[in-house]
Amino acid sequence: MLYALDGKPQPVYEGTIRQDPAEVGKPLSIALLGCVLSTQHALEDNIINRVVPQERRFGRYEPENFNFPHSDIVANTIAHDPDFVFVAGDQYYEQNPTRVARDTPDADLDTLYRWQQWLVSFRDLVRDRPSVLLIDDHDVLQGNLWGNGGRVAPERDQNRGGYVWGIPLTQMVYRMQCGHNPDAVDPTPIDNDLPVSYTAFTYGGASIAVVEDRKWKTSAVQGEDMNVHRAELLGPRQEAFLATWKDMHPGKPKVLLSQSSWVCLQTDPEGRELTDFDSNGYPPLARYRATALAKAAGCVMLANDQHLPSLVRMGIDTHTDGPVQFVGPAGGSFWQRWFEPADRLDGARAGMEDRTGDWIDAFGNKIRVLAVANPKISFADFRKHNRGRSQAINDRALKSEGYGILRVDDPSRTFVFECWPWDKGPSDGDAAQYAGWPYTLSFDDV
Repeated sequence: MLYALDGKPQPVYEGTIRQDPAEVGKPLSIALLGCVLSTQHALEDNIINRVVPQERRFGRYEPENFNFPHSDIVANTIAHDPDFVFVAGDQYYEQNPTRVARDTPDADLDTLYRWQQWLVSFRDLVRDRPSVLLIDDHDVLQGNLWGNGGRVAPERDQNRGGYVWGIPLTQMVYRMQCGHNPDAVDPTPIDNDLPVSYTAFTYGGASIAVVEDRKWKTSAVQGEDMNVHRAELLGPRQEAFLATWKDMHPGKPKVLLSQSSWVCLQTDPEGRELTDFDSNGYPPLARYRATALAKAAGCVMLANDQHLPSLVRMGIDTHTDGPVQFVGPAGGSFWQRWFEPADRLDGARAGMEDRTGDWIDAFGNKIRVLAVANPKISFADFRKHNRGRSQAINDRALKSEGYGILRVDDPSRTFVFECWPWDKGPSDGDAAQYAGWPYTLSFDDV
């Protein structure tokens, strides 16, 4: 349809938001997406070499190099007819499909075209469903993001915390991706007038809260201007908000949305725990406070970012006294992670003893792993052929990519977590899901 704008016809893509499912007696279903890589390699790369012998070899313009326009994952997600869409971050990557012009006059336009690719791909999913989008590191053209309350990164060093590529560009990203989100409970901007999105609302008979576990998070490396390092994850404002959410919307099932996992669920090729400050297992004291607040609220949690689909029972003082968090698969990923403990763990699920059970991560956080979907090749086998730092795999057939679904069924008082490969949908049956899913959790066990 065309509308006149300044006398010139302009195309408008329309959609009518559907009725709240609670008003028609339908259980709430939430689609979980994130980490959408448009191509396996940038289009400047002529030959894409295999990083492991199992990979297929393909060229830059061959179909195997392209995820965009993500037709399969969009169609398969829509086939579940979700009522609500949560996109946790990394709606694009700055190095794909072409490498970013970060520090140039064209950086804004370069970022806008990536965002328009996301809109072209996912418009049929979000045109008639309410959605919440959050911002992660690659949305602001960084490899990692420790927001430090909105400060500018000293000397453009992301490892010292803050935003690297200019406040005007960062403000633009938050406006264009998050401007439609529900109003924040306290809209006071953080440093450099960056907006916030933490809030709570009811939809589909559930109480849904949103927190941003990147925006206030402090880095492990600080600049000279921060001589006292108080480690933060959610920051005081969001911690105070979660404390009040506990008493909001009484009697309703609760779902907490955030950007990343609240544990460092990674092992090295020998099966030992790995330290990754990008995960929200760091900082452990702030993570401890946040997890206790989430448990007190009686919620389940949804996140993305880690490129390692997982379902865990968070620990506070024991392995099982915290909330359950589902970290969905990447829609399209580059950097891979593994959870392959060297020894069998206590509390493992039957038939999945090699990848579930009680675990203490590298930061000392206790959890019980309920399900995980590793890449199709082991980390040890990958490292045989890649001796450097890289954990990148080109071939999508060797990765565990896809999308998540959470069903909140008030009549049966259950949460059902589903984890689907990108090329599978409900017509393929539950057996097509990654091993360990679907997983049903009673409201009484949150």
